[in-house]
Amino acid sequence: MSKMSPESGWSGWSGWSGWSGWSGWSGWSGWGDPSGAGSPLGAQALIQTRDGVAGQWQTPALTPTHLGFDDPANMARWEPRIRALIIDFEVASRIAFTATAAGGVEKACMWHLVPGGTATAPTGTYKPLLDATRADEEFYKRQLDFIDRYADLRADRASEILAQLPGGLAFLAAVPYVHPDRTPRTLELLDAAMRLAQHVEMRVKHALACRRSHEYSPQIQPMILTPGHPSTPSGHSTESFTMAIVLWMLLRDSGTSPYGDVLWGDQLLRIASRVAVNRTVAGVHFPVDSATGCVMGLTLGQYFVNRCTGAANYQAWSFDGTKFPDIAAGNGPPLDGDFYWRELYDVDAKPYPVQTPTTAPNDYATSGGSQPLGSPSPILQWLWNKAKAEWT
Repeated sequence: MSKMSPESGWSGWSGWSGWSGWSGWSGWSGWGDPSGAGSPLGAQALIQTRDGVAGQWQTPALTPTHLGFDDPANMARWEPRIRALIIDFEVASRIAFTATAAGGVEKACMWHLVPGGTATAPTGTYKPLLDATRADEEFYKRQLDFIDRYADLRADRASEILAQLPGGLAFLAAVPYVHPDRTPRTLELLDAAMRLAQHVEMRVKHALACRRSHEYSPQIQPMILTPGHPSTPSGHSTESFTMAIVLWMLLRDSGTSPYGDVLWGDQLLRIASRVAVNRTVAGVHFPVDSATGCVMGLTLGQYFVNRCTGAANYQAWSFDGTKFPDIAAGNGPPLDGDFYWRELYDVDAKPYPVQTPTTAPNDYATSGGSQPLGSPSPILQWLWNKAKAEWT
């Protein structure tokens, strides 16, 4: 299977294949026989070989002991595809979703489960993780002006837009020394973070069900195929900001010079923003889609990092599309209705960068405060530590 973002609307990209738990593996490759043991010829050859060499059956003198019970160290023994499934369950089993339209406010909400009870009778309490409220149709109609203006950049950015159809990972990975052979666990970690973003973004997209730009006007004419799912949030924005935060925090946690410098994080977030904006240039997303995805990506990225590092808490966040700056107000940047990621994240905050809320009367991004994570995940900590070791 190729590495493909469901947000792209295209298929067949093979970049970075071979490192992902989901891609590049052809089954029994490398045995020397190009037919492979999975072919009829290979299977018949193995049957004949066993018949010729096994001899009379003998009961084994030694019996291997089982591996450690639920030991995260066993993860290294499993194939990447299986690790990915285990990691996905570990992440998703602590997340719940609700949708509400109380008082006419249409909101999609994600929750984190703080486990409780016992192993035989588990219980738990759900704490807010993130939520997104959609704006009305007239607001989206006014945002079409931005898409029309950004269309002037299509010829200049066509190569970027096409190369970013599968997502922004290859562009983020160009900042530090990421390589499939050199940093396979780092790529596995980023792939897991991206899958988290994809699961969340698609559930929120389905709930908010916002129309795509060319459903409002025949003059939009996107330069790429519009993906077959709703508009808000932008998946490219959500995924790129999620991975940018995870990669930066991994570099910082390694303690290796020069990765503690904020320049690395600033560059990664610039790329995430560029990937998001290019989707507006292409004609498939509104600026508010990118802003929603940015808030979600920043939130999910830090949440994922905190779960991987055994932190005690995480920060919950809300995005309110009804309060997003409106082009009709006639304000200049950053209150003109366009997307500005620096309004949402302070790269230079000490000792660690922080996600920042906007201020009234444009308080469309607000913090839900610190929330408890509960018991740590040895499996996620295993993956994080293996990835970190590639940078130390």
